Amino acid sequence: MADASIRKMKTMSNNNVMYPPSRPVSAKGLPLKGEPVQIVIATENHTFDLDEPALEKILLRKDVQDKMVAIVSVAGAFRKGKSFLLDFFLRYLSAGGEEDWLGDDNAPLEGFSWRGGSDRDTTGILMWSEPFFMTNKNGEEVVILLMDTQGAFDSESTVKDCATIFALSTMISSVQ
Repeated sequence: MADASIRKMKTMSNNNVMYPPSRPVSAKGLPLKGEPVQIVIATENHTFDLDEPALEKILLRKDVQDKMVAIVSVAGAFRKGKSFLLDFFLRYLSAGGEEDWLGDDNAPLEGFSWRGGSDRDTTGILMWSEPFFMTNKNGEEVVILLMDTQGAFDSESTVKDCATIFALSTMISSVQ
């Protein structure tokens, strides 16, 4: 089941026409490494399931094991730009310290799924499948992971759903 959820690609809707998602690209138009992976699944009966195998594929990689990890998470009300903001983080981290990390003004902003409108897009909790590696001020390598969360206060979620997602995000993340 975990492999299927990792491979599952979300389709995006535009005026009721379904389009397959494009491959995420960096500011320079190069393909981004990785994709969003569902690690916490929101169920129809308002519970949440942890997809342990999906999370293990990210955290138990040889290049991640035994290193300090910083998880950057964005949580808050639905339709307020959490996934959009994370896509800028992806662009910055993918640029590897280049000064022109924003790239062309016309380059599509991709990575975590987002769209305009009033319906929610993200459900549960997603993590970017590819870690980023940085060096801290002490010269130690730190693994940076990006995490996206379901927005709070939408018409499909209960107060308990919102509190659970916010609590999980706050407990897991290094930076909120």
